[in-house]
Parts: sequence; C-alpha cells; structure tokens
Amino acid sequence: MPAAGISGRRAAGSPALTDQLTTPPTALDLSRFSSAPRDPDPARSDWHWHIARKLLEVEGRLVRGLDLVPNARVLDYGCGDMPYRGLLPEGVVLVGADLPGNPAAAVELRPDGGVVSEDHAFDAVISTQVLEHVPDPGLYLSECFRLLRPGGRLLLSTVGIQIYHPDPADYWRWTCAGLQRATREAGFELESFEGIMGLMATGLQLIQDSIIFRLGRFRSLQRSVCRVMQSLIAGADRLERQSSRDLNAMCFALVARRP
Repeated sequence: MPAAGISGRRAAGSPALTDQLTTPPTALDLSRFSSAPRDPDPARSDWHWHIARKLLEVEGRLVRGLDLVPNARVLDYGCGDMPYRGLLPEGVVLVGADLPGNPAAAVELRPDGGVVSEDHAFDAVISTQVLEHVPDPGLYLSECFRLLRPGGRLLLSTVGIQIYHPDPADYWRWTCAGLQRATREAGFELESFEGIMGLMATGLQLIQDSIIFRLGRFRSLQRSVCRVMQSLIAGADRLERQSSRDLNAMCFALVARRP
C-alpha cells in the first residue's frame, strides 16, 4: 500500500499477525516488496486459511465473468505482489500500480494515490483488499472510474468485519450498504455484490485471532490453534445462507460498470 493509502496484499515474510497487531502504522516499510511472493494456497494452520481460499474462489469466478478478450488492458490498482495474476485469461495485458519501490508495479502512484495515466486507458480495474487502507476512498473510486473506458468494469473486494491490520495503515470497515453507496456515488452501476465468509464463521475467526494474539511468540501453539479453528470456521461457513453473507460478512466483493 502506498503512503497515500493504496495498498497491495501482505507478502510472505512480512510481520506475523501478532507482530502487526502490536506495531502502530508508521512511514511506509518498503521491505515487504523484497520478500518472496506469498503462497496463494496457505496451509490450514495459517491464521486466514479459509478466507484466503474463499477470496481466491470468488475473485476467480468474478474475473471469468468480466469476459476479458486477448489484449484487453487490466489495471491492478494497489497491486502488491499481484497474487491474482494467474486468474486472468491468457493474452490479457495486466498493469500493476503501486508505490515506488515495488518491483511488481509497472506504474508508480502519485503522492495523492492517483495513477499516472490518461483517461479511459483500461478495460478493467482490479482492486483486491485495498480499499480499507486508502485514506480517501472517494478519491480512489473516482480514479477507478476515470481510468476505465465506457463499459469497462471494476472488480473490487474489501473487508466488512475484520481485525485491525495495518499495511502500513488500516482506516475503514464497510457495511454492505455503505460500500454499495460509495461505489454508486463514484458514478458506477453495480452489477453484482456478495459477502464472503458469513457471520458465524467471522465470529469464530475473531475468537481465533484474539487467542493467537494472546499466545505471543508461541508459534507452534498458534499453528495448532489455527488448524483447529480454521476447520471449525470452514464448517460454520457452509451452514450460512448467501443472503445472510450479503448483509454481514468478513469481506465483500463486487463488480461495477462504468456507463
């Protein structure tokens, strides 16, 4: 995530969850850009095993629904280590945008978080787990709108109910209504909206996170707790109706179209 607040996803080798929770947001730490790309398929002992798998599943389905053709231009806005590049069809031109210092990014963001690019330059914009880290979500969504050609689509996912996770800052939590309103106010027409990981599973996730936070440096015990809790979380999530997830969820995902 840029100092202006546009962020990529946490890479493997970045601070552990318990370290992140005890470290206040400071100036941007570019060291995360030099760490190895994170595993897109984490082990069940990882603290976010279930939600990581569900995000990959949902975003893969939504990417396929964009109907991108060869040579279509796609912007990954706040690209981090671009963990979802493998979801895109062959022949699509993927352009990463992030802070200076990220070797995965072809475009450096301006100090205000904007993208140095002409209007209508992209057929699609992808924003995955970035919006909660952005100081000005309205500006960010307006940039997404500006950069898309008429008829182009935005695929966006962000958090609903989740713990504080600075990278380097963490500003927002979204309700289903608030996220839809912000997207429409930027000029978009909403095509789809869904919650990812329902209320019961999210409650268990929060319980898990509070436990492993208390365990501090006992990494092996943390992994054991996560292995048990992630199995329970996955089971609880299977009991949830999608209509319930769409109201209350750990994460939300949407596709919106520029008219």
